[in-house]
Order: sequence, then C-alpha cells, then structure tokens
Amino acid sequence: MDLMTETSTSTAGPTVDEPSSALVREWTACALVRAATRFLPVPILDDAVALRATRVAVSRTLRAHGRTYPVSAVEPLWTDRRGGLLRRVTAVPRKVLLFPVRKWTRLAGAVTGVPNDISRVLLVGRATHRRLALGELSSPDHRVLTAESGRVREAFETVVDEMDLHLLRGAVSDALDGVKDLSGAVAEYARERFGPEGTERDADSGSTDTPEPAPVTAGADQVEEVLARPEVVRLLAEFDRRMDSRLGRP
Repeated sequence: MDLMTETSTSTAGPTVDEPSSALVREWTACALVRAATRFLPVPILDDAVALRATRVAVSRTLRAHGRTYPVSAVEPLWTDRRGGLLRRVTAVPRKVLLFPVRKWTRLAGAVTGVPNDISRVLLVGRATHRRLALGELSSPDHRVLTAESGRVREAFETVVDEMDLHLLRGAVSDALDGVKDLSGAVAEYARERFGPEGTERDADSGSTDTPEPAPVTAGADQVEEVLARPEVVRLLAEFDRRMDSRLGRP
C-alpha cells in the first residue's frame, strides 16, 4: 500500500487525501534533525534547532495547503507545550548551567529518545495536515488561529499519551539501525540548515537550499518505507480517528 496515494483507512471519521510524498519527505528530514539535536554539543543550540525543525515541518504543511499566514500564528503546534517564548528566554541561564547534565541524560536516553523524537515530528506534521485538509486553521484572525491550534495541540498530547506507539517507534529504530554514519551526518545537516547561520533560520523563508548528505537521504528513505507498511498505515489511521474524536469530529 502506498501511503502517499491511498486515502485514510479510518472508517470512523471524514476521509481526506494522504499527504504528498514531497510533504512527508519534509517531515522526515525535520524529524531526523529533531532527533539529532541530542548529539549537538553546544548549549542552547540544541533546543533552538529542535524547535526550528518542528516549526519548519508545520510551516511546510501550511504552505502545502495554501495557507499564507505566518507559522507564528499557530505556535502551539510546534513550540514547547510547557511555555512560550518568555519561558524559553528566562530559562537560558539555567539551561547553560545544567547543559552537561542535560546532554548526558539525552545521550543516555538516545536509544528510546531518537525514535520517539522522530515519531512525534511525523505525527505533528500528520495532525496539522489533517486539520488543514478538513478546512480547519483557516481563520484570518491570528488570535483565533492561536486558540484553535492550542486545542489541536492539547488533543495531540492526549492522543499520543493514550496510544501505544511502540510499533511505530520500534519500526523507526530498527530501520535506522543499518544506516551508516547517520547521527554525525544528521547533526552536521542540522547545523547547516537550522543553526544560527543556517538556510532556514526563518521557517517562513521557504528555503530548502541545504543538500541532504547521503546518510540523511538513506535515513529518510528508511523512515518513509516504515510509514508505508500496512500495520503502520493502520496505526496512523487510528491516530487520525482519535484526533478527530478529541476535536469533536464525527
């Protein structure tokens, strides 16, 4: 079954077209970058790159659906759910001080954390795609968009917490195990594309000028193969159904 051409298999909610292969590729690249921030050795840069990677995944989805408002209007979809910009700024000194401990913890948890990071970005992209395809997140009022995207994010966190996603995470982990030199290549790609001087400092810029290193391409291919497996397609359909239910869709 081709995930890119088949429609959703969920029978409990409205049917929408699956995301294009190009859009899924963007999510996959951003997801790999998000996971690679565990290996970036610079304080603050790791969090900044992780945030930008998720933001770009959402921004690309908005553009694919013809939305022209800035990605900041739907900030709850991509930002840290524990707080916005002010919280991140005031937390900087503490993050620098605790960076060695934080980094060791993240590296120690990489075996389970990397596939979890990848899965979350893919699901954020998918959730955003579905809401847009159903005509949601379309208000001209940015305050309404922020409130609506906040409700989507709350539903997302609830569904992710409730669902057993071990199948997806395990399949992603197994698929990436055989990709040689992946972590180093993705970390460098992350710096070049999403770092302070990267080509996508601004998620609304539309830039995709940074070429993918061969290991990144191989890793993305493997993740896309996982997404096309019938058992994963069924899992994603269940994710869609639960999101619809949480957001009041019949």
